[in-house]
Amino acid sequence: MPDYTDEWAQENTRRITSKKTKAKSKPSDKVSEITDAEFMIIGAVGIANDLCDWVGLDLLLFRALDLGTAGILGLWCLIRLRKFPSARFGGTFLIELIPGLGDISPTWTIFIISLYAEQKGYMPESLSKLTKGKP
Repeated sequence: MPDYTDEWAQENTRRITSKKTKAKSKPSDKVSEITDAEFMIIGAVGIANDLCDWVGLDLLLFRALDLGTAGILGLWCLIRLRKFPSARFGGTFLIELIPGLGDISPTWTIFIISLYAEQKGYMPESLSKLTKGKP
């Protein structure tokens, strides 16, 4: 009767090493890479809202534009960034709701620019640590 233990041992070794390589190739928790075109489209949403604020259209619509923009940008952050920059987003939204200040400040545009700078690595290291919540 032939001895198949060597073949079995080789096959078992192959299976164990393939499991180790699969475990090493897990996807990282890194933020997904956003294209420049996508930032331009999302930036257009923020710029359009800020322009409507400057014209006074947002006051006539009782802040409906700010609520819509907050919904669009918040959903985009959750889906594409796989994280939610809650401090920046909340601060931006609160500034937009302050009468007068929210109408003259381009806060949604600044929010998008700060996300772009963080994504592309242009943000200084000290600010990047503050926005990620790490000491």
